[in-house]
Amino acid sequence: MLKNILKILKAIFVTFLVLIFIGFLFEQIARFYFDSKRPDNSEFTNIDGRNIHYKKLGNGSCTIIFESGLGGDYLHWQEIQKKLSGKYTTIAYDKAGILWSDPSKETSLKRYATDLEALLKQTNCPKPYILVGHSFGGITPRLFIKKNEKDMAGIVFVDVSHPKQLEKSSEALKNSVQPPPRMFLSFLNEIGVIRILYSNTAFTAAVPKTHWFNQNVKNYFYRIFDGMMTELENDEKLMKEAAEMHDFGSIPLTIITAKYPDGVEGAKDKNLEKEYLNVHNTLQTDLLQLSFNSTQVFAEKSGHYITLEEPDLISNEIEKLAPR
Repeated sequence: MLKNILKILKAIFVTFLVLIFIGFLFEQIARFYFDSKRPDNSEFTNIDGRNIHYKKLGNGSCTIIFESGLGGDYLHWQEIQKKLSGKYTTIAYDKAGILWSDPSKETSLKRYATDLEALLKQTNCPKPYILVGHSFGGITPRLFIKKNEKDMAGIVFVDVSHPKQLEKSSEALKNSVQPPPRMFLSFLNEIGVIRILYSNTAFTAAVPKTHWFNQNVKNYFYRIFDGMMTELENDEKLMKEAAEMHDFGSIPLTIITAKYPDGVEGAKDKNLEKEYLNVHNTLQTDLLQLSFNSTQVFAEKSGHYITLEEPDLISNEIEKLAPR
């Protein structure tokens, strides 16, 4: 009996190893294929020895800068960018360690500001600037905004993070949004499990599974993962730094806030969902204090991904701030 049990366990173990090997091989082949679609060299610039990828469209007299959220890449803005590039210079980019941009050893608002300043200079983007940030993109550009205050024509924050949102949240709420350990996720990523997961389940239900956004996450999560986890692991540090930049003077500022008509995606505990929305709404209103010239607009039909659900709303608010 014991020998039979050991044989079964051995067979299960060998099968498990074979499946891991097949998954790893599948993932490497997929990566080889998607790496072959790397953008042209003309879309890269070198900053401190690192290649930074960007997409610049249009040649207007002011520049609209798109700042993505946690783990977000330049494609997040493609619909809005294409629409506005007929009138304005627009630039979206991959932050360090995200998609096509090389990682950096430093994670700080100083590095984000230095990277963005160098990018704008090297790509000859004209002043003034309108900065548009989504989610964590309301944290990462704060030092850049402060340093370049005189060159800012406006700011549009799209359902952005607030520096005090962790401080204002209960431990239960913070724990509910924490991902599994990085090492475990990395293992799943390397053996193709993440790719299979997002082949069968949409990254966000805000848009259909076949939408380009969900397809991009499925195809390129392996190029987003490390940069996203680095930002996530440094979120408290970055938020603390961002809290020091709490006065943008009279820069025109528009806060676009999601109304979450269908609730918070992925929320299973109604009490935690209620807490999240209370904290979120309170802090979104508090963001108005960043400027003497601020206004709040509500995205009535959207959850967090207003960029995907109501892109025209964002485009219209950007145009209201553009110099005439």
